[in-house]
Amino acid sequence: MRQNIAPTSLSIKIITSLILILTGGMLIGSFLYPELLWAGIVLTIIVIYCFLSAPIAYELNGNQLTIISRMGKKVFEPVLKCSLIGEEKPSFSLRLWGNGGLFAGTGIFWNKKYGVFRAYVSTGERSNLILIETPQSKVILTPESPKEFLAWANSSNNTNRK
Repeated sequence: MRQNIAPTSLSIKIITSLILILTGGMLIGSFLYPELLWAGIVLTIIVIYCFLSAPIAYELNGNQLTIISRMGKKVFEPVLKCSLIGEEKPSFSLRLWGNGGLFAGTGIFWNKKYGVFRAYVSTGERSNLILIETPQSKVILTPESPKEFLAWANSSNNTNRK
């Protein structure tokens, strides 16, 4: 089963817009202040990388989860458990490495409840968050229709899983 990401949240849209404005401002400002050119170039490279690496869809086939981005795919297997985070009490998370809102929220995070986990999310809306567990890691994602994704993950149609 393949699903697109959930609609992008307002906070990610705002962060992305501000970074794009800042990048454009640096590049335009470099005509008056040439030293801004390097900062504009670095920001442009970061923006392009974040755009290309942001998730666009998730695919679950048997016991294999694939995160699909414009740049490629990341596979997690075997999937042991799939659950809806839902309306659980929010837990403070610390970003260890990653992107906190430029086109998506991606990277490696830590919190008390889940320990170290990877996130490939387009919204922080709790009702959209799905937790996937594999022997090596935990992955949080935001499919377009989380309940349908979860039903598929736990159904007899997805027979290769435990």
